[in-house]
Amino acid sequence: MEKPSASSDQEVERITLHMDTHTKALMQRAADARGLRLAEFVRTSAVAQARRLLSQITATRVSHDDFCRVLDAIENPPTPMDDLVDALR
Repeated sequence: MEKPSASSDQEVERITLHMDTHTKALMQRAADARGLRLAEFVRTSAVAQARRLLSQITATRVSHDDFCRVLDAIENPPTPMDDLVDALR
């Protein structure tokens, strides 16, 4: 049985994955090419994909010009309008 790669202080859980023969063979060939056991290849591939996905949905990406505009607005905020100042009083 394959040893879990998690630290000894982390709880390890098992998942079951069903796939067709062709998919399993493809994954096995890829795992062999990386010198990994199939389970480790599947785990590392899934973790990498999960990180990419979460990065895409949690990170805000802006162009260089927009980033510079935001920094400029932070460093040089506009003078508040009189109506805004009065509303805050």
